[in-house]
Amino acid sequence: MLVKKTIFLLLQILFASLFASAQKNANIKYFDTENKEITEKAFKKLRSTNSVLDIIGDSTNHLKLINREENGNINDRNTFITALERVSNTKIDTNSTIIIVYYPGQDPCNSTGTSGVLTEKYKETERSAKQIAKTQTFYIYKDFKGLEKFNKSITWIKDPENLVENLFFKHHYPCGSFTVISKSGAYISYFGEYPPYYILNAVKILNN
Repeated sequence: MLVKKTIFLLLQILFASLFASAQKNANIKYFDTENKEITEKAFKKLRSTNSVLDIIGDSTNHLKLINREENGNINDRNTFITALERVSNTKIDTNSTIIIVYYPGQDPCNSTGTSGVLTEKYKETERSAKQIAKTQTFYIYKDFKGLEKFNKSITWIKDPENLVENLFFKHHYPCGSFTVISKSGAYISYFGEYPPYYILNAVKILNN
């Protein structure tokens, strides 16, 4: 009798949990990159591609898709350069293309990988970019946790007054992101995990 009661109680808990989960999912609204509401099926189909990411929308029960690439222009490139020079203690050539590698803080995506492999990847991308155009690369972080493994092999710089975040990376995108800024102020940003050649492609586009 005790076993039957225990099983019955466990089943009640299971069904209650499943019902609560179903109710929660039923209340979620889904939106595409144009902020138009779409079905969950359509949302998941679009999300399964590599061209979009999902973020929390205007409400905690809203999920919204965003494009992984963004193009734009900085209104005041000189002010941005001045702030970057101050925190990096580096003189920036106004005619150079600026590459920003951005680390938003530790997450499941960027917690793996050895520092040696990652350092070489970053350095090789820097060298390749310089062969395309005059470039300067800066490694900017929002939260340092997780970067200790580099042990100064890469100089990571604290985002000056969240300037980089506010201009380019308004959400926590998995792994990290980058932006490439031309001498005219035009930029290409990419959100989330990316292969190094994406940076090189952006440098090429902005210098054509």
